[in-house]
Amino acid sequence: MHIINKLTKRIRNASPKQLIVATAFVAALGVAVGLGAATHQKSSAASFTRDCSANAIDNANLNGGCGAANPAELVADIKSNQPGDLQSLYASFGLKATDYDRFVKEAREGYATKDGRIVVDGRTVATDAWSVGRTKKANSWNVNGVWADKAQDVNHSSDQIPVMVLFDENGVMQFAAMHACGNMNGGTPVKPVFDCKALTKTPVEGEKDTYMFTTDAPASDGATVAKVVYNFGDGTTETKTDLTPIKHKFTKPGNYTISVSVTFNLPGGKSKTIEAVKCKTQVTVVAPYYACTNLAASALNDKKTQFRFTVKTSQGNGATLKDVDFTLDGQGTTTGVVTKDAQGNIYKEYTFAEDGKDHTVVAKVNFNLDSGVTSKTCEAKVTSTKAPMCTVPGKEMFPPNAPECAYCDVPGHETLPKDSKECVTPTTPQVLAAELPNTGMGNIFGLFAGTSAAGAVAHRVITSRRRR
Repeated sequence: MHIINKLTKRIRNASPKQLIVATAFVAALGVAVGLGAATHQKSSAASFTRDCSANAIDNANLNGGCGAANPAELVADIKSNQPGDLQSLYASFGLKATDYDRFVKEAREGYATKDGRIVVDGRTVATDAWSVGRTKKANSWNVNGVWADKAQDVNHSSDQIPVMVLFDENGVMQFAAMHACGNMNGGTPVKPVFDCKALTKTPVEGEKDTYMFTTDAPASDGATVAKVVYNFGDGTTETKTDLTPIKHKFTKPGNYTISVSVTFNLPGGKSKTIEAVKCKTQVTVVAPYYACTNLAASALNDKKTQFRFTVKTSQGNGATLKDVDFTLDGQGTTTGVVTKDAQGNIYKEYTFAEDGKDHTVVAKVNFNLDSGVTSKTCEAKVTSTKAPMCTVPGKEMFPPNAPECAYCDVPGHETLPKDSKECVTPTTPQVLAAELPNTGMGNIFGLFAGTSAAGAVAHRVITSRRRR
């Protein structure tokens, strides 16, 4: 009591710094004690009584006594080979010299039960168990020079006898021996079931180049799935801890081999990774295609001054037509045209003057892709019809059928306009040409009649003057 009171007084008078140091020391001490206890528990078997009876296999009472407290002690006894059959006996039951180091490092603690099981880490790793000894019992049978008995036929003080168990790489019990006497155990090992049977892919509806991948990897009888690693063949991997389906989208065209590796936890602290050919599958991603294949120009009137420019395209594998931007003669641009004809082709119409000039229309076709919008162009050229014109020099402003549009008809001036001064005919006096008498009968009669009439007129004039 005096010590306690003194310690209490010291604690009350201690500075805060001293209290912190003291607390840390106590905590560290507690951890050390705990670790020591844990280490002792791990390296030592559960409570057992060493057996040095005539039935014990390891009965030389070396290295700490008959039997073995841990795998290292048992290996030391075997190497001592006292009695002289230890090495051959243990080898005949699955523990060869090449296994000693592995047994020391990897052997697991377990127990054998009266109902004929060997249990490690809560799992039954062998059934119909038996053990061997140096003396024959009522129901014993000879195995490799020693006598084997069924677990239920052995008179043990406990229903759970501590054993050391070594497993092979597939988690199957390879060797087991009792701590108390070193006697070997056998039975029917429980073989863990684990495999990768298949990798299946299912396209995700509405999501281009996207798949759900499902792995069929059964695990039972002590095997469990620890890790599932998917390699999608496109430079990406993904790791899961279970077999739930996984979704993946491929973003580039190509042929991909998708594989999966499954790691299983097995009894005895073992693990194994399965990479099977049957757990592979193929995915082909086709690149989207898109093109402006033609820009067709068609005249809409006889004068060929109105034209329709129709865009012909090709697209697929995820590429869709968005719209078209039309540019006329490198200047005016109409964007986002979506007007379509009966065949579903986008078009635009233009009207040109009758000037006989060349016109160029460029169509920039826009396509929708998963990565965004991309474009392709194509173009077409047309020449508008030139209106008919007067070909007479200086009269080009007149229609061809206008009176002003006429050529000169004076010889030597046929290429001049008709109203040019060179084409005017000069005016000259008209002279009547004398006509010789015609001696025909009709003419003679006429001449006679005329002469007679003239004579009668002259006679009358003269007579009239005389009367005056």
